[in-house]
Amino acid sequence: MCDRPKDLLLSTPPVMPTRQPEPTGPSPPQGMEVSSAPRAVDVPQPPGILRIIETPQPSAALIIATFAAVPYVHLALECWRRYYPSVPLLVSDDGSTAAPRLRDLCGEYGAEFRKNPQRKRRTIGDLSSYLYGLEWAGALGVDLLVKMSRRFIPLHNWLPSLQEVAWETQYATYSNRCLHFNFGFRTECIGFHIESWNLPAVQGELRYRVERNEPIFVERYLHQVARYVNRGACAHNRHYEGRNPRPPDADAYGVWEIMPDRRVAKKPDILWHDSDAPADYCRIACLFGLGYRLQEFLDPNAGEGLGQE
Repeated sequence: MCDRPKDLLLSTPPVMPTRQPEPTGPSPPQGMEVSSAPRAVDVPQPPGILRIIETPQPSAALIIATFAAVPYVHLALECWRRYYPSVPLLVSDDGSTAAPRLRDLCGEYGAEFRKNPQRKRRTIGDLSSYLYGLEWAGALGVDLLVKMSRRFIPLHNWLPSLQEVAWETQYATYSNRCLHFNFGFRTECIGFHIESWNLPAVQGELRYRVERNEPIFVERYLHQVARYVNRGACAHNRHYEGRNPRPPDADAYGVWEIMPDRRVAKKPDILWHDSDAPADYCRIACLFGLGYRLQEFLDPNAGEGLGQE
């Protein structure tokens, strides 16, 4: 196991259930406070930089985080082929027995594939996709990385909307809030400026969490890391923040409206399991000629359970 990085001291978060409300005050959540004062070595950009996004059309890559869920991933691959095939794609599986089938599907579509050697504990398999996705995207030399959950499937080309948010706001993170469950930060679809998130301190923190393999509340944790990254915001972003202040529980990111601000709200150009039923996924898969039955969408984990808490 790697040593705890000294440049990013995030204290150990409590194990939180899903859909735990975010705090509403300006202070970080208890147990997730950044204990060290910011230092020049910590921030992602040198003083005085005007923009972190240097072009109105930054390049992007996509990672889909999954455990099994072959029909969902197959549908996501088909949507990738139809709507945004120019975006490099990596599928990351958390050690499921479906990995060989997922690898074959990725090969058929021309996407890349990786898997964890063994299943991580609850939530850490998902967190590992951020670590490896950022490394992969950094090696590609693209500007942005998008992580999507296995059942978050856009039915349109989302790249122009991400490019617009990144260029206009100059944040290093792109997400949205959920007013229904009182989440200030969402992770089913989230974007990152790779250079900012690939700081050694941030990478070290993520690696420490993944190798420690202790379940965490991922939304809360990543929001704290996003706040840390935002300490090094560029001049344009500071000016944008001044004109467009964010609520204290939904700060440090650009609002990407690919997601509605309520997880349960249906949106016609995406599929998401909090707003769409398995039958909705099956219907689109049938329209695309993928040939799955409804029963195959009922259990994304394909009988392998929810994993160790």
